[in-house]
Amino acid sequence: MNTRMRGPGASRGHPVLPVARELTEQTFRKRDIPGVRRIAALFGTRAGMRPGQLQDWVQAVSEAAACAVAQGPCTARVRLWMMGSRVFCEMSGDGTLRADGPLGGPQRDEERLRRWLLQRLCDHASVMSGPQGATVLLSVKVG
Repeated sequence: MNTRMRGPGASRGHPVLPVARELTEQTFRKRDIPGVRRIAALFGTRAGMRPGQLQDWVQAVSEAAACAVAQGPCTARVRLWMMGSRVFCEMSGDGTLRADGPLGGPQRDEERLRRWLLQRLCDHASVMSGPQGATVLLSVKVG
């Protein structure tokens, strides 16, 4: 069976799919959120974000971290990576939120504000919560 992928540029040594660069991954707890902000700032700077965009990115990552550890003594994981001209952040934790989706259903005012803010700061933001915990995915085009 031929499992080789082909596409424009494949014969010239270019990858068919974009390759993730600068993968950063770390586990954290609620008390470690200031450290997560520092990691996001360093990552955004290396990715070439302008100062205003960098400030928005750090705020969004901080809010996503708060979502991931929202309830109880939780451990969460942050993953930051870049593909092409986009930066991505995935937060996953064993905390739970009250409702799924970008704006969710019945939820506390804090959760509603957090989700609204993520939608405003990022090109894409999704927040999902279930019995296994919460996951937040963000992406921003650098530039």
